[in-house]
Amino acid sequence: MGEKMRPDRVSQKETVIKVCRVKLNVSDDKYISAVKLRGFLGSLFVEDVEFHHHSERSYHYPLVQYKRVDKELLILGLQDYARVLMNKMSVVDSISTRRGLFRVDSQELNLSTWLVRNTSCCYDFVTPWLAFNEANYSAFRDCDKTQKKAFLEKILVGNTLSCLKGLGIFVDYRIESYVVSFRSFCVRAHGNLFKAFTARFFLNVDLPDFIGLGKSVSKGFGTIRRVL
Repeated sequence: MGEKMRPDRVSQKETVIKVCRVKLNVSDDKYISAVKLRGFLGSLFVEDVEFHHHSERSYHYPLVQYKRVDKELLILGLQDYARVLMNKMSVVDSISTRRGLFRVDSQELNLSTWLVRNTSCCYDFVTPWLAFNEANYSAFRDCDKTQKKAFLEKILVGNTLSCLKGLGIFVDYRIESYVVSFRSFCVRAHGNLFKAFTARFFLNVDLPDFIGLGKSVSKGFGTIRRVL
């Protein structure tokens, strides 16, 4: 990993991420994907674009993210939207999809403040990571195995910086990544097939579980969870 990835290094400028994590226990929820959950809550709270992300504004890092991880439905609210999400979920007692109305049996809400530190952490992607646009995927495809690993490490650094910037966090140290292993496969998103990845990797920044990196994180892609 090298000297710069030692776990005992801590930035002098520590900062925090406010996180609200909501786990929904829903009757017969196998028919509810992260995308369908986003569609329902986006319609329910249509006056707030952060819940559906349909606006004329240029892209920004989503502060409300919908997940399906290990067959569980999760919603993440970040920074100012941690408290907003917690307050709005009090009126959600069912979820409507084209397959019908599904009752929310219970909600598990956790509101916390996460300290962002410069320390070596190992993560897994627990949902498919959409790392590339069409142009940089073409470049990746032409790389050999060693070059592909380095290419993904560079993308991870960029994804992490975009995430932190979107959360209003600016670090005073160089973000570094190290990919332990990765595997590519195809997934369907936005009605099209995309190359996605699962990976185990190190970052020298401590991020909260279930936060998203890469593209389409509001729809549940690129969800990470710490393993070490």
